[in-house]
Amino acid sequence: MELVLLTLTGGSLGRHYIAMFESTHNVALKPTESWREALLDTRVMDLFFTGASANPCLSKCVPEQTRGNATGSRARALEPFPSCRWGAGHGKVHRKIREDSDMAQDSLQCLAQLASMHGPVFPDESARVSYLAHLVEGLLSMINGIEMEDSEAVGISNIISNLITNFPRSILTALPSELFSSFINCLTMLTCSFGRSAALEEVLDKDDMVYMEAYDKLLESWLTLLQDDEHFPRGCFVQPAVQVFNSYIQCHLAAPDGTRNLTANGVASHEEEEINELQEDDRELFSDQLASIGMLGRIAADHSIPLLTSLLEDRVTRLHGQLQRHQQQLLASPGPESMDRKVLDDLYEDIHWLILVTGYLLADDPQSETPLIPSEVMEYSINHSTEVDINTTLQVLGSPGEKASSIPGCNRTDSVIRLLSAVLRTSEVESRATRASLTELLSPQMGKDIVWFLKRWAKTYLLVDEKLYSQISIPLSMAFGPDTEGAQWIVGYLLEKVINNLSVWSSEPELANDTVELLVTLVERRERANIVIQCENWWNLAKQFASRSPPLNLLSSSVQRTLMKALVLGGFAHMDSDTKQQYWTEVLQPLQQRFLNVINQENFQQICQEEEVKREIIATLEALCGIAEATQIDNVAVLFNFLMDFLSNCIGLMEVYRNAPETVNLIIEVFVEVAHKQICYLGESKSMKLYEACLTLLQVYSKNNLGRKRVDVTAEEDQYQDLLLIMELLTNLLSKEFIDFSDTDEVFRGQEQGQAAGRSVSAADVVLYGVNIVLPLMSQDLLKFPSLCNQYYKLITFICEIFPEKIPQLPEELFKSLMFSLELGMTSMSSEVSQLCLEALTPLAEQCAKTQEKDTPLFIATRHFLKLVFDMLVLQKHNTEMTVVAGEALYTLVCLHQVEYSELVESLLSSQRDAVIYQRLADAFNKLTASSTPPSMDRKQKVAFLKSLEEFVANVGGLLCVK
Repeated sequence: MELVLLTLTGGSLGRHYIAMFESTHNVALKPTESWREALLDTRVMDLFFTGASANPCLSKCVPEQTRGNATGSRARALEPFPSCRWGAGHGKVHRKIREDSDMAQDSLQCLAQLASMHGPVFPDESARVSYLAHLVEGLLSMINGIEMEDSEAVGISNIISNLITNFPRSILTALPSELFSSFINCLTMLTCSFGRSAALEEVLDKDDMVYMEAYDKLLESWLTLLQDDEHFPRGCFVQPAVQVFNSYIQCHLAAPDGTRNLTANGVASHEEEEINELQEDDRELFSDQLASIGMLGRIAADHSIPLLTSLLEDRVTRLHGQLQRHQQQLLASPGPESMDRKVLDDLYEDIHWLILVTGYLLADDPQSETPLIPSEVMEYSINHSTEVDINTTLQVLGSPGEKASSIPGCNRTDSVIRLLSAVLRTSEVESRATRASLTELLSPQMGKDIVWFLKRWAKTYLLVDEKLYSQISIPLSMAFGPDTEGAQWIVGYLLEKVINNLSVWSSEPELANDTVELLVTLVERRERANIVIQCENWWNLAKQFASRSPPLNLLSSSVQRTLMKALVLGGFAHMDSDTKQQYWTEVLQPLQQRFLNVINQENFQQICQEEEVKREIIATLEALCGIAEATQIDNVAVLFNFLMDFLSNCIGLMEVYRNAPETVNLIIEVFVEVAHKQICYLGESKSMKLYEACLTLLQVYSKNNLGRKRVDVTAEEDQYQDLLLIMELLTNLLSKEFIDFSDTDEVFRGQEQGQAAGRSVSAADVVLYGVNIVLPLMSQDLLKFPSLCNQYYKLITFICEIFPEKIPQLPEELFKSLMFSLELGMTSMSSEVSQLCLEALTPLAEQCAKTQEKDTPLFIATRHFLKLVFDMLVLQKHNTEMTVVAGEALYTLVCLHQVEYSELVESLLSSQRDAVIYQRLADAFNKLTASSTPPSMDRKQKVAFLKSLEEFVANVGGLLCVK
């Protein structure tokens, strides 16, 4: 395939790009202007497609109703493209090499690169439109002219993805309307086809999920298109969205309505349960897919929302009937007779997927503090509001125990609220089954789906703020707005659901965790918390947790941590001072009192290893983490003071439990969370208190681990955990230099006294002390743990960026270790780590330039790094995204070592035997450093160098790459 491109472009395009594209399948092609004549020649694409003007109006991709318009043009499809000087028979490379899967992959990779082409190679917008039109014509011709092989699916999806991602909307919309429609129809057909094939791969449990990968790529392409849908003709995506949405739903429902778990010949697979046990949660595994399907559903809201409502109501009604039948069977014969769960399991799986799709359709992933109702959903509700009866809508919402269809006038319910009601109905059927002692017949997965959905929904819809929207749906506002009965009712209902779940499902950690996350959502915003604390159930929950009563004391540690976070957040709701004091007395005081009672016992050293004592200590440490996680700017003063009282005692526990790694890790984690959540709000004296506590913690840890040999097989894993936490702690302390919201007067209201004139500990002291601990312990074996490796390099990069002046002051062995780590990271680790190391080099070189000392170990080390970075950019394969960060490092190093840089260039040139390559390299290097003044730390010069470097890499970057 390299030969093909070389032939077309005069001998150098293939070598030039091969090094950059071998490492990744989707690097965008950005050739310089000098490639224009070669790459805009239509023969390049014709070579891979058919060499003919491939008219897009072909039977597979054009709906029946539009084919009649293409009668004349279809006849012309066999004519050569006007600018093509070859006959059609010469341009069928991809078809001819399809039998060889490796060559076929190369062919599709070349097309994917051509589909990503952008930059100065195009003289104007018109040239881009012409290029894209020819590309799309050829692509449609190829897709319709072949029976697609499995191995081609990913390549074709990459071509489409690159095309949609890299060409601006203005170029796509400038395509002839018939061509654009044909492309969208083809994309729709491929998406549905790949989706069905991906579902089949899952049933067959294939190792190589090529269709799943291709399907994901096409769904991402849809998401890209739909996020900019205002640029396209209104409604042009509605029918494609309906088709893709329907196809997805069909693949995820059981027969007869769907095809889930059916093999190609329509036979049901019986291995689903075994397969699913090996996978992570579907909502994580398929989150990208679901986001795209949710967006497609919104585009076709008139179709998808009623469809989901109908399907979910039907499944829940059938579930209710099945549970009643099983209950009657149990009453009739209460023995341990086994029951056929096939029907139940199919219903649970259907409900699982329907709830996931509904959650992604009605709400976005709640990353921001106040996620908004999607505009398409809001518009849909507004458009149908004249058909809605508010009272009936509220009755359906408030009657989860009844079928919506049994309520008079239910057809006049707001459709968005009715869809929510279908989920609430599912929740109610589950809750009633637990009360009827049918828990063993229920699906914990369905329980997780319900509370996940309710959390996602509540963040977006509950107490909807009209001020955030240009227009608001009256039904949504009246049902969920502030000061509405609907909002108060649903808060009470959700709180009851939480309490019921924690009682029934305490032995299901994931379900319990999702449940307490819903509780956090109810109290993390003050407006919602104000309603929650008015519920008697909330106060009962707080008292029960504080007294460590069952079943709450049976919850896993992480769930108890999150529950404490929720209880603390609730305590900052609006209450009068007496009520607030009473609340803290009931929630926090018992924690403090029990902890002090345990550690202050005279015989604590003797009883500290008893299980009951260890449980109490661990429960307290988890609660402290939860309290720290609840930190917000308006409660940090109270929580910091409360937590600081514990931290010194926690350090004492480090000594007591030095041989219990899990407990030690949890103690360090308390410090990690306090630093992570609170450091950005602390003024100088409060920060110093935290630095001092952290330094003492590190000193105790160092003393306890000095010369310690780990003898059991899990020792390295233990070392990995505590080292990871210590590095997180140091990184969190460093973050103060980047993110600082502290306003001493506002946050602590006068608690800060003076400017800490006698300050004794700084962040630099703590961090460099920590580095003294970490660096000697870091072995290459430990760096095989990805999370540890990334955290380590993130830490040393931060240190180099924030305290470059401290690096030359490190002890000799520590300095050597740090330099070796940087070299190892640049040359032997992932591209992410390599980028971090390059980012660390720049401030170190700038520090050398500032001091002008030329005989220091750091100056000598930077000379060595000059050759490493030079080789990386010129001689080695590298991700093109690294060019900028490597270029910044190279420029700074060249400023320091101009003579050595010139020697590297001369050495490289003198090794060339090919006169053409020699001259190209010499010209490129001359252009790279063409400035009349020697390179210096001047910003303008640096920017000019980086711009020249981009052109340098484009022209010669692949010529010398070592493969």
